[in-house]
Amino acid sequence: MENELEERSSLESILEYARIILRWAWLILLVALVAGFISYFLANQQPRVFQAETLVMVSGGSSSAVDSYTSSYLGIQLASTYTRTMLTQPVIDAVSSELGFRVNSGQITVTQIENSQLINITVTDLDPNRAALIANTLVTVFADQIQKEQTSRYTELLQGLEKELAATDVQIQEITLKLADLEVALSNEFVEPDPQDLANQSQLEANLSQLRSSRSYLYSSYQSIKLAEAQSTSTIIQKDPAVPILSPIQPQPMRSAMLSAVVGAMLVGGLIFLVTLLQDQIRDPDEFPSRWGIPVLGQISKFNSNSSAIITQIQPRSPDAEAFRALRTNLKFSKIDTPIKTVLITSPSPKDGKSTIAANLATVIAQNEQDVILIDADLRRPSLHKIFKVSNRLGLSDYFIRSTEKLSGLVKKANTDRLHLITSGNLPPNPSELLGSKKMIEMLNLLEKRVDMMIIDSPPVLVVTDATVLAPRMDGVILVVDTKKTKRSAVKHAVEQLHQVNAHIVGVVVNNAKTKRSQYYHSRNYYTKPKERIDREQPVLVEPASSEVDVDNGTETLHSESTE
Repeated sequence: MENELEERSSLESILEYARIILRWAWLILLVALVAGFISYFLANQQPRVFQAETLVMVSGGSSSAVDSYTSSYLGIQLASTYTRTMLTQPVIDAVSSELGFRVNSGQITVTQIENSQLINITVTDLDPNRAALIANTLVTVFADQIQKEQTSRYTELLQGLEKELAATDVQIQEITLKLADLEVALSNEFVEPDPQDLANQSQLEANLSQLRSSRSYLYSSYQSIKLAEAQSTSTIIQKDPAVPILSPIQPQPMRSAMLSAVVGAMLVGGLIFLVTLLQDQIRDPDEFPSRWGIPVLGQISKFNSNSSAIITQIQPRSPDAEAFRALRTNLKFSKIDTPIKTVLITSPSPKDGKSTIAANLATVIAQNEQDVILIDADLRRPSLHKIFKVSNRLGLSDYFIRSTEKLSGLVKKANTDRLHLITSGNLPPNPSELLGSKKMIEMLNLLEKRVDMMIIDSPPVLVVTDATVLAPRMDGVILVVDTKKTKRSAVKHAVEQLHQVNAHIVGVVVNNAKTKRSQYYHSRNYYTKPKERIDREQPVLVEPASSEVDVDNGTETLHSESTE
């Protein structure tokens, strides 16, 4: 078969996936609801966790307006450093000591806002007030530690300068007092100034000038160090203090339930698609026209065939019999210009129910007042003689060993008027050669002239070549598929083999189809009325003798023959 029949359009694929989802929507919804409920219940049992946040800014310490870029750059670098050092154990221990209870670093998250001097501190705790308290205390303790570390670097220098300034002040004061005494002594006009006092005065004044110059230098150095300390000291400013937030961040039962429901639905949906992909059985009859371009002629549900497989004769008013009549109608209108007269019924694999379909189809066609002959061409595992409960002593295989072309004794009359049957007969060693022989073609031509419809039951396509030998000679081929047994790959190979021999596949009959009661035209009670109900205990099909038809003379000659 051509490749385009294998390829479905995107819309058809979407529709197929939609059908799968709709078919299993109840399971997907059920799993989603159960998963959501369980997740909601478990999440609701968890303790409530609260969160508090605070925002701090790190300053680089430069006080010059011209150096604002340097200050900002230093602040960004310090913020990155402080982000890494804020959760060190000494800081956490200091916070725990300040609060009076143990603080765990795992409940604190410190992150720097990208390319900024801002640091965000997040604290989680079972108590919203305690979470806010931990966040604010952490900022205070860390800022104090940074301040102490920076101050300790200049303390020693400043203390040394302060001592030197104090000693210089003492010396200046002492010299000032001495000069004051000398000035008093030299200011007495009645006493001649002592040259030594004048010399001492000059020396003291020189020393005082030197000490004042030294003090001025020391004070200038002291101020320079103080300025350097002020400029190089960074500061941590809390911009947004933490406040208690009473809504918990965990658990969130509804969010967990929705997430679990979605995940559960996705997992089940994926599992369903996986199983559907791996499952090779045909579940949807729409696959035949979409995949292989073959119409579905009928869908036959599973019926009770303990008494007989010919449901169209046992229960003619049943929905199952109506399904076969619908098959008869669809077959009739499958070709309008050239009506189908010879039909081959086969299946991809064994036990698909082709013989039962063939027997019931032949019966309903005969019930429509048409002459029908049903031939059992399965010369390997025949079953029509069992279905119709007739003898298989003479049959199709015996025709090939006769010297004449007469069919006398081979054609049996079934219990349905105008329905004739040719059983398989004795099983030959070379069925394919016999079915493909010239004599077989002559027999088919002879029968075709004398009946309205000829139906041939042949072996499965993929088992032997018997069906492919007969198929090109037939007006149409019906492929019987069992939804519970037949694989997609088997259907594909069967269709390919039939197309390779130029067989005309008129359609597919889906056997054991899951047909709902509502899909019938009427209920079973409509077809089987109490007054007209057939007694199943009556032996409808079993007859004491079978009938044979002499087709050669165009007349029906009955010959008594005991059944097997």
